[in-house]
Amino acid sequence: MSKKKRRKSKGDPERRPQKPPPLPPGPASPSSNSKKKRPRPDAPPTGDGSASVAPHAVQWLEKRKMRVPDALRGDGGASATTMEEVLRLLPGLRERERRALVRHVDKCTSQNGGEGAKKELEGSNGEYDINEEGERQSAQNATGDEWPKDVEFSNDYQWNDAVPAEVRERYAPSNRIRKRAPRFSHKVYFRRISDPDHPAHGEYGLYCAMDRIPPGAWLLDYVGRVMRGEDQDKQSDYVSDFGERSELACDANGYGNEARFLNDFRNTGKFPNVEFNLRRDKNGELRQGVYVKLAKDARRPGFDGVRKDEELLVSYGKSYWRSRVDNLTDFVWRIPGAPMPEGGKPKETSGHERKEG
Repeated sequence: MSKKKRRKSKGDPERRPQKPPPLPPGPASPSSNSKKKRPRPDAPPTGDGSASVAPHAVQWLEKRKMRVPDALRGDGGASATTMEEVLRLLPGLRERERRALVRHVDKCTSQNGGEGAKKELEGSNGEYDINEEGERQSAQNATGDEWPKDVEFSNDYQWNDAVPAEVRERYAPSNRIRKRAPRFSHKVYFRRISDPDHPAHGEYGLYCAMDRIPPGAWLLDYVGRVMRGEDQDKQSDYVSDFGERSELACDANGYGNEARFLNDFRNTGKFPNVEFNLRRDKNGELRQGVYVKLAKDARRPGFDGVRKDEELLVSYGKSYWRSRVDNLTDFVWRIPGAPMPEGGKPKETSGHERKEG
């Protein structure tokens, strides 16, 4: 009896290779049959698994004195490589807290080289390099206002001896750092504020010196004395977080450059137009850059950068003001974009004034 040839079916392995077994379900491995969904604009970044986002989440939680799950600490946190995994460990967060945490982590990962990292302007690294003539800084800037006599001007960071040597070497490689010329930036200038309705009337402000500087452009660096976070002066009004995990502090109280004159936007009637972002210069040094806000991050409609003589305003952050005023809601008396309230500037604006010098 002759054997009949078996007809090959569509599913026969000789005709078509077998499909691999389906991947196990999970946020990082969606089913191959599911349609790809376009992420919402406010959806948390999923990350590529190349680095843990847990340290940035821990920093955010600790700063607000919130409980940190054990799964986010130590080796356990290394497995939380996406925001979805981090948020799954924090079910008690309210929606606005979740959004704030996502923004913080997204900003930290962008600063450390992610897709959203700020790009420096061409030639920005040479802004403060000492030239062949060893140019020195004059005592006055473009407006004729003199530099405060009790503040040492410098464009180089001054490192406190208590900062561990390995930490300093990671942020300021000793064999690659170039000393920078002690001269003012040509992109900005400072002057006394003459507007009586300004919350910092009589103090210094920082202003744009060019016809227009586009969104995302680097302006200058915030410079001061770098120390461990636990060693910072709690009374200083010039302290900024420093380090890739904000483990250090940079204080421009008695030492630094003109970036120390940046004022907070609150009660000016204007939105912030610049922001702080860490950057690495061409020699690998970590620096606290001051950047014009990107158009998508600016709250001012039609924002296309900053213009000549426009004051540069930043947000000091709510934590800065909560440590200085009794009630932050009562403290804010003028909303950005709104006209001056009837009756003008309140007589009592305790907490907003900064001690110059």
